[in-house]
Amino acid sequence: YALCRQRRSVRWYQDQKVPRELIDQAIVAAAQSPSACNRQPFEFRIFDDPIKVQEIAGIPMGTVGFTHQFPVIIVLVGKLNAYESDRDRHLIYIDGSLAAMSFMFALETLGLSSCPINWPGIDKREIQMDAALGLETYERPVMLISVGFARQTGKIPFSHKKGLNQIRKYN
Repeated sequence: YALCRQRRSVRWYQDQKVPRELIDQAIVAAAQSPSACNRQPFEFRIFDDPIKVQEIAGIPMGTVGFTHQFPVIIVLVGKLNAYESDRDRHLIYIDGSLAAMSFMFALETLGLSSCPINWPGIDKREIQMDAALGLETYERPVMLISVGFARQTGKIPFSHKKGLNQIRKYN
């Protein structure tokens, strides 16, 4: 519970390189997340070159005004070829999201902060991301995640969480 309360979506980072070893440790932790039939239909595409970070971070909506200081941007890519049936096409989003949350919690334990960035699923943006990442026809962006060391003076938005009685029902 303490870790869940501690983790916040940080949008302002220090001008400090993020060691790849820390990102790798968080990915190893994320790989322990549950996934349907343990297929792990996702891949973390990590960008830490400042030019590439700006290119990738500028594709989704909702990042205007703060992408210029992202040290790292990650695209979580789902792989539809992990499943034979169309009925399972949604599993890349479920399994990818489970891994993403574990990844963000792991980052927090390593002294890093993150912010999940919604993927809009708009055709124009899909085409841009496909081209930027060289995606295969069976690969889809699930979400993006910015990563870095939190700037102590950066504002972190506070959002009141719903209470237990608002999000839980028995029987």
